[in-house]
Amino acid sequence: MPTSPQKPAISDRLMKRIAWRLAPLMIAMYIANQLDRANVGYAALTMNAELGLTTAQYGLAASLFFLGYILFEVPSNLCMHRFGARIWITRILLTWGAVSSLTSLVPDGRWLYAARFVLGAFEAGLFPGMVYYLTLWMPARNRVWMMSLFVTAIPLTGVLGAPVSTWLMAHANLFGLSGWRAMLFLEGLPSILLGIVAYFHLADDPAKARWLSSAEKKEIAAALAAEHADASTSTSPATAWDALRNPKVWALGVVYFGTNAGIIGLLYFLPQVVKSFESSFGVKYSIVDVGLITAIPFGCAVVIMLIWGRLVSRRQIGAVHVAGPLLVCAAALSVALLLKSPYQSIIAFAIGASSCFCTITTFWQLPSRFMSDRAAAAGIALITSIGVSSGFLLPYFIGWVKDATGSFELAFIGIAVTMVIAATVVVILEARLRGVGPTRLATE
Repeated sequence: MPTSPQKPAISDRLMKRIAWRLAPLMIAMYIANQLDRANVGYAALTMNAELGLTTAQYGLAASLFFLGYILFEVPSNLCMHRFGARIWITRILLTWGAVSSLTSLVPDGRWLYAARFVLGAFEAGLFPGMVYYLTLWMPARNRVWMMSLFVTAIPLTGVLGAPVSTWLMAHANLFGLSGWRAMLFLEGLPSILLGIVAYFHLADDPAKARWLSSAEKKEIAAALAAEHADASTSTSPATAWDALRNPKVWALGVVYFGTNAGIIGLLYFLPQVVKSFESSFGVKYSIVDVGLITAIPFGCAVVIMLIWGRLVSRRQIGAVHVAGPLLVCAAALSVALLLKSPYQSIIAFAIGASSCFCTITTFWQLPSRFMSDRAAAAGIALITSIGVSSGFLLPYFIGWVKDATGSFELAFIGIAVTMVIAATVVVILEARLRGVGPTRLATE
């Protein structure tokens, strides 16, 4: 991927207009998405006892979500490319919202396993679909900040979801359902409402956006054409099948696996880790207390991510901007549960969460440097599938380690190891690309 003195970009005025139109809905959709997949982590505080689940069995339920997600990820993204963003994103929102709410009715662990698998299948495609969707609206130079806004939804889910979910568990009274069941039912409803909004609000691409002028559409088309011309001079995959066979795509999938490992550990197990402070440090927390404490690392991550996004959007982005935060997160998570007080542990988790989420904003600028159109839709989906496979493997592993050792310490050290491997892969990938010529895995 050759470099050039000035990479394609759209004007600040047009960028702001697009951001104000797309970002609020995208952030809201992704918050709902993350909440409906991760609220089982809060439910586990009482659900495990009611359904008779061990920590490992809970981990299996969490893992099965990602099995469905992985199996349907690439097909879903190709369907979005074929049918358009508006129709397909609406379908995703409506079906996953319905399944999320109906999960509240599961009578035992086996039904929970089935519900989580189906939820993953119906959710598949939203995140890679949104990453691909942004490539239709702006070149990479502009997408750094837009991705920073979009992925703030992940830590925002922790900030908002932790106290809201635990408050609903403690206080919601709905049709005689127990607290965790009422919480799951209610938190599935916003996704259904957002599906209706998406149908009327989203345009498939800039050419179909009635709110853009002809001049603005031409400006976007010119910037994207220039970027695609840069990509075409490299070893760009020409088809979806070529993208699925491309070694760079698989290498980036490994990097995203390590990044996602940290997110999985924090979103699905941090509430239980905080609850374990009662035995580790001799403290006592209510369910609402656990939610408020869990929100702290995610709140820090939101602020740091936005600052990071502003800083790196002015710089040349390379492997160091992905590997650096990964290594910081690995260090923080590996020591978080070895510290001497809950305050120190939460500070370490805050550092880990902030650096892990910062990685996402820079990482997702890399695939579009050598893929576009249908190849990009397939390649981004494959990268996401490889990455979220960590969600299939790690929850059961974390639960098994907790049951076997009585602590989450070794599990989080294992997560840290995967992040170090990911950092190493992205550095080696960039070094090898430099070695074969002027090509470089970077965006300016």
